[in-house]
Amino acid sequence: MKKTLIIFITVLGFISSFSQSEEFSIFAGGTYYIGDINPNKHFDQNTNPAIGFMYKRNDRNFRYAYRLQFMYGMIEAYDHQNDDPWMQNRDLNFRTPILELAAIMEVNFMKYRPGQIRKLSETPYLFFGIAGYNFRPKGLYNDKWYDLQALGTEGQNTSVNTDGYYKLNQIALPVGFGYKKNLNKKWTFSIEYGVRILFTDYLDDVSKQYVSPDVLATEAGILSPILADRSYKQVGDRNIGHNRGNSTKRDFYFFGGMTLSFTFKEPDPCKPPVEH
Repeated sequence: MKKTLIIFITVLGFISSFSQSEEFSIFAGGTYYIGDINPNKHFDQNTNPAIGFMYKRNDRNFRYAYRLQFMYGMIEAYDHQNDDPWMQNRDLNFRTPILELAAIMEVNFMKYRPGQIRKLSETPYLFFGIAGYNFRPKGLYNDKWYDLQALGTEGQNTSVNTDGYYKLNQIALPVGFGYKKNLNKKWTFSIEYGVRILFTDYLDDVSKQYVSPDVLATEAGILSPILADRSYKQVGDRNIGHNRGNSTKRDFYFFGGMTLSFTFKEPDPCKPPVEH
């Protein structure tokens, strides 16, 4: 992850020679997740506040912008809040902070230039990029939160599952859209919404099947089987081998909100715009 971000920082440094202005932005909005414990509800009751900081360079052709950003938010979900009886019976829950560092490219629908009031002053845009993020899912039990990854709730690092613990530092692909408008020569307001395409199904610590609680208790600790299977009704031999989650679908998390940007470096008047 560190090597990938270093490459993108280097790329941003290289493209600065083609940039016509620089901005610093503050983001405020919300974040939520879609996955095994919340399969389809967008902007549900567990949407939490999020904050972010961005450094942006605008391309001299008015069509592109490049930014580095840091985002922070908390995501969570609870089976007992779902209408699905199977999920209510499963009764799993989780929460995790998300700390994200990303390199993003914006593509403007129309030509746009910070500081302009009448012409080139607003545009919708798309964005995409690459991000490194850290998460640490915890489960609630008896009014206390416990680290789930370390407990190996699906038998990781035990005799029934030779897979190692999933990594808490991962890569994501941010994709989304937004709209920005200049308020005056120094300040810009924007609103945007984006999804993070992930390469893990363990954002919520849920993915595959139930494993033997006896093995978990012996090899992973007494808390592991308790937090691995909280279901009220068992199927077959204590749920062993039955689905705990859906491993065919990966998890996603989302950020949406408003950004206020300050332009602190004006275009070089000696360099005309570049037309692509």
